[in-house]
Amino acid sequence: SFRFLTSVGTAIMNLDAPCPGEELAALLRIYSSRCSQRGRSDRGRDRRRPPKTHLHAELVRKRRDPGRSPKRNVQEALATLLASAESGDAAAVEQLLARTSDEPVCEEWQVRYKAGAQAYWNHFYSEKTVNFFKDRHYLREEFPELMPDEVRADPRSWVDNLEIAANQGPPDASELPAVMDGHLVILEIGCAVGNGLMPLLRANPNIFGLACDLSPVAVQFLKDKAEYRCGRCFAFPCDVTRDSGGQPTPEHHSLEEIVPKDSVDFATLLFVLSAIDPAFHRSVAAQIRGRLRPGGVALVRDYGRGDLAQVRFAPGHWLGGDLYVRGDGTLAHFQTTEGLTAIFNAEGFETLECSYRRTEVVNRGTGVRMPRVWVQAKFRRQE
Repeated sequence: SFRFLTSVGTAIMNLDAPCPGEELAALLRIYSSRCSQRGRSDRGRDRRRPPKTHLHAELVRKRRDPGRSPKRNVQEALATLLASAESGDAAAVEQLLARTSDEPVCEEWQVRYKAGAQAYWNHFYSEKTVNFFKDRHYLREEFPELMPDEVRADPRSWVDNLEIAANQGPPDASELPAVMDGHLVILEIGCAVGNGLMPLLRANPNIFGLACDLSPVAVQFLKDKAEYRCGRCFAFPCDVTRDSGGQPTPEHHSLEEIVPKDSVDFATLLFVLSAIDPAFHRSVAAQIRGRLRPGGVALVRDYGRGDLAQVRFAPGHWLGGDLYVRGDGTLAHFQTTEGLTAIFNAEGFETLECSYRRTEVVNRGTGVRMPRVWVQAKFRRQE
């Protein structure tokens, strides 16, 4: 600062004063320390900078020009969806989804988004930490096969957080076969920071949960939670689209490295396939099949085709088909019941259930009605 430099200049001018060299040296040491701290701070900011997207230039332009965005008006999309729901005629929605006036994002950027998904999700969780997603308490009601009888009878009743003793801790990977024995074993693909896993562990004391996510940042946030030390869960970074020879970093482990074969009763995929390049959906189903025991079930809940989130995407986000990229570089694929059934049936699963769940969310502040579409499915591994 100017005041600090003035102090240095004064010390230099007073060279005839007692011990001027010591005073000058002390000031220079302070200056050097401040520069070092500033450098570390700058490097920290660099690490937090988001990965580039093809939309970067557009975002910069909008910051400089706060006028009306050329994006499709969200209110128009809402009106189209509401009219379609009331009339039962989906033609207008299909016209929006056809993207006739839009061109897919160029191949170079598509490759970057698909191959570099880990970087985009790492940044997402670095920014949002554990506060973005809410705990998925609805799983007690939507997937009652995971719950004990008393919770099935009243799935909306309050469930306390897990009580953790001071000496409790998570098991090591080498201990998994022993600690899983006698439990209902659940494998959560795309666990994020534990918003699905933890509510299940609280509601059913007989569950042992295995959890993995592409983002090591998300996995670490999960491990930092006090309830992770309950001794009934184990989380690890994993790219479920690749086997043991193709994991992206040394800290990633494939499912086959961690999860014993034929050991899992249920696998959950909660809004996970939508974040993965559809070209790898069958390989994900195959990886899960190898971990499920015969008769084990994959439980899927994800965004459905025609959901508000899909219809309101502006031009410049479409990658082709029902695949889009968000402004932060993460993928969003919208599922169909036919597509999901074909994927799992091709990998040796029997379809128990696969249907659309349509609901309407109302913004309490504005009163705006927002139609949402989910796909929910259950697929059982055949012998």
